[in-house]
Amino acid sequence: MKFFNKVLTAAFAFTALQASAQNYTTPFMHSLLDERTYDLIVGESSGDRAYNYIMDIAPYERDRAHADYQGHFFESEYVVNKLKSFGIDGKLEIVGQTSAWDGISASLWEVQPGLKKIADYGDLAATLASGSSNADVTAELVWIGAGTDAEISKLDLNGKIVVTEASGGSVQARVIKAGAVGIVSFNSPRPLRDPLQIPNSGLRGNDKTFCFNLTPRDGHVLRDRLRRGEKITVHAKVETTTEQTDNEVPTCVIKGSDPNAEEMLFVAHLFEGYVKLGANDNISGGAVLLEVARTLQTLIDRGEIAQPKRSIRFIWVNEFSGTTPWAQKHKDILDKTICGVNLDMVGLWLSKDGSMYCGHRTLMGNPHFVNDVQESFFHYMGHTNKGFVATGLGRPDALKPVYSATGSRDPFYYSISAHYGSSDHEVFNDWGVQVPCTIQNTWPDSYYHTSMDRPSICDPTQLHRSAVICAAMAYTIANADEKGAISIASEVASNASKRMSVRLADDLSGLNKANAESFAAQYKRAHFDQDAVLSNEKATLQSVLRLAPASANLKAYVTSLTTSLQEKSAAFHKEIDAAAKAIAPALGTTAPKGVALTDAEKKAAKIFPRTTAKVKETGYGVTRTISRDLQQKYGLTTPQGRLSHADDVAKLTVGGINSILDIKKMQDAQFPDADSLDKIMNYLEMLKEAGLVTF
Repeated sequence: MKFFNKVLTAAFAFTALQASAQNYTTPFMHSLLDERTYDLIVGESSGDRAYNYIMDIAPYERDRAHADYQGHFFESEYVVNKLKSFGIDGKLEIVGQTSAWDGISASLWEVQPGLKKIADYGDLAATLASGSSNADVTAELVWIGAGTDAEISKLDLNGKIVVTEASGGSVQARVIKAGAVGIVSFNSPRPLRDPLQIPNSGLRGNDKTFCFNLTPRDGHVLRDRLRRGEKITVHAKVETTTEQTDNEVPTCVIKGSDPNAEEMLFVAHLFEGYVKLGANDNISGGAVLLEVARTLQTLIDRGEIAQPKRSIRFIWVNEFSGTTPWAQKHKDILDKTICGVNLDMVGLWLSKDGSMYCGHRTLMGNPHFVNDVQESFFHYMGHTNKGFVATGLGRPDALKPVYSATGSRDPFYYSISAHYGSSDHEVFNDWGVQVPCTIQNTWPDSYYHTSMDRPSICDPTQLHRSAVICAAMAYTIANADEKGAISIASEVASNASKRMSVRLADDLSGLNKANAESFAAQYKRAHFDQDAVLSNEKATLQSVLRLAPASANLKAYVTSLTTSLQEKSAAFHKEIDAAAKAIAPALGTTAPKGVALTDAEKKAAKIFPRTTAKVKETGYGVTRTISRDLQQKYGLTTPQGRLSHADDVAKLTVGGINSILDIKKMQDAQFPDADSLDKIMNYLEMLKEAGLVTF
């Protein structure tokens, strides 16, 4: 029996070793932070606190009081007061004035044949479309379907209020021209999934009217009554105003030990205009920023982690309209900002909505190690927050669980995604600013921009994980010395090898799928793609040098890593040639003997455009300062002449390290709808004449 027990014990030990080995040899089972610091961040941060911030700020969509516009906004004061309670010197910046439409009251009552309330702004703010004008009118309802020209032409709308399944803004001009005095819409982005959603929609332009938004559930009832021929008369009363107010930006800094060192930036929009209020979009981002700041400051104050070398700055903005003037006001800060992270919608309960937490990379025009630091912590969170199954022994628990008391116990569902724009990080990624900035968000989001974006859709565990990732990123970068920079460079190089391999696999697949006519072009594209990826990875490695610019050791290591990537790229080029040679006979053709450049490509390969000092002097939106006359001269005012990715073309001229052919290669490697070489050349010629680049 003792012998049997010894054998059994040995067998279990071996099996456990196997399981452990499989767990720990899985890729990304490492962190850029030491284990103790990471564990402290996990333990101190709280998704429940972040959830409570959301509950405090945006428990539901509400009418904003007049007093809010006259003093400071509730959200701004809340953030600043919370920061002060954390021992952080939060302050409220004013970055100019702005105007905002504001609803005061609105009601829609049926008065014939019955008497009942249909909608009331006081019940649900989303029922009144932003931009609605004042009204006090009694009128008959008319069903217009989708409100197309054909439908409207058959109806008498003079003095009527129309009911439509389209959005109010899409039919606004047509129905006003036909004599209608108002709109009732039950348009919804997801009527079958959620019949109670009202989209955050608005009216625009000079065609003044009002629009009541109904849920699909209520709208269908009204539609069916009208279709049956009922004559329904309603009384609509609307009171609105335009408010003048300050553009407010709450902000704080966790100070670094070196006042001359660069900073890291975190941004989230606290407002999306002053009318819309959404729990996930985007009070969640602002709530996580609060929790990141609290976590780091608390650990520093307790002496559990050292004060980082670099400062970490946080700003809570009005989306774009606050970010842009802040960036224009603080060029001095942005000149010493090493990189940034934007949190826009980060709290969704992922498993309930079939969603992912997405970490979006910058484009090749903004190559930077911040992408790899972000990716590393996404992978680490994903790998340490799931159960394991291994031969002979299962491990059902997570290795380093990040859970919240009232949140889910789900695995971490995440995605490392390509670039996504349309949020505040694009202000910092702009050619005139040149601060590489990533974005993190939860997507898809079935409640996006609707009345159902409430705290109930958020998951404290997801908020906790977002806070951990961002705090870990912040401390890794802000505290990086020579050794930390070497670690980040290693991560970049490792990921670069994977990205180059993935690109190779895609291109070899394309080569295998090519026919005889497209074979040579696909062969050339494969080589060009490898050139593009290598250029981007080399530039990304170079960005690490900014962490320790005086370190000869770091410079030598980055040079060594760059050489290794060049050798891998050369090997991949040989694999492309070998694949082409193997595939060609089956297509009845011969493999190309090297890449043959066209005359235009040869010319483009010799021209290296370089960004001038004027670009950063001008700042955000620099390309918008180019005169219309100059744009017309180069044919860029027409849809046919415009570039699809002009901003990234411009950004690839920073430093003057890329030829125009290199820029074309990188555009092709990123975008299915990349612009032609001729259009890129033409655009750069215009930038040259505008004094924004030199050749």
